[in-house]
Amino acid sequence: MIKNETQTMIELKNVSKRFGNHQVLKDINLTVKPGEIVGLIGENGAGKSTIINLLLGLLQASSGEVSVLGEAPAQESHKQKLGAMLQENVSMESIKVRELLTLVRSYYAKPLLYQELLELADLTSVQAMTSDKLSGGQKRRLTFALAMAGDPDLLFLDEPTVGMDVNSRQHFWSKIEQMRAQGKTIVVTNHYLDELEGIVSRLLILQHGVFSFDGTLAELQQQYAKRTITFESNLPLVKIYEYLPDVNLKEKDLQFSLKTSDSDQALRQLAPILTQLSNITIQPDSLNAIFGNLTKQTVSHTQGDVQDD
Repeated sequence: MIKNETQTMIELKNVSKRFGNHQVLKDINLTVKPGEIVGLIGENGAGKSTIINLLLGLLQASSGEVSVLGEAPAQESHKQKLGAMLQENVSMESIKVRELLTLVRSYYAKPLLYQELLELADLTSVQAMTSDKLSGGQKRRLTFALAMAGDPDLLFLDEPTVGMDVNSRQHFWSKIEQMRAQGKTIVVTNHYLDELEGIVSRLLILQHGVFSFDGTLAELQQQYAKRTITFESNLPLVKIYEYLPDVNLKEKDLQFSLKTSDSDQALRQLAPILTQLSNITIQPDSLNAIFGNLTKQTVSHTQGDVQDD
């Protein structure tokens, strides 16, 4: 697919969604351009699946505008361009994997080749089995193959690797990497946050009905992450504390580690004894650690507000 940088794949304008008295989304705005791989993360119940269902036309917004490929969701023209791997697996009794893939491929004008779908989802060895006899991970891979049957330009992946074993997950993400190179646009939710690192070009963190962050992983780390500095030294702990008096420094078997929000400053403080340190490494927090800290901060602030009331 050739990217058209002026095209908008997804647009949400002041979108809210209520279920009864519970407001899940609060006036959110979002624009996704062609070729973006967007990771949508948040705690359970944050509204991630709600956003995907709004974009697929499975739900209607309580207010605001939802646009997919420049139109309202669920248009007939979208069926040839969209793919969706939702949380619920596709499973039909007495229908073989090959029969189901062949049936779904027939719905598209230019489907992926049958053999290509098998390889894409690693289903070659189970194509003669009925779908209801597949394991949880195999059903997940079948659901992925069905989402890709029409070779979509825009793909939604809602918790795609749940139930897959380690090898299947690695295979899956290698295929997503190939799709990124092809210029496909993908929106993915995932509780396995480590899987998103190195894959997504953009992260959205959904908290309390709004996006608390929208940017790259590098920007998120710059804004929120602390860094872990490790090194080895024969110096006693008390000596190193002379240069890092305000840092929680840990030591075990002459290996030292500390967490800091300003690694440059920490290294400047260590400069006088730098020749007596070895194997120095600086590692930013993982996406898991950052998200965990953000969640704790939000809970703490919320509890504080309640107590003040």
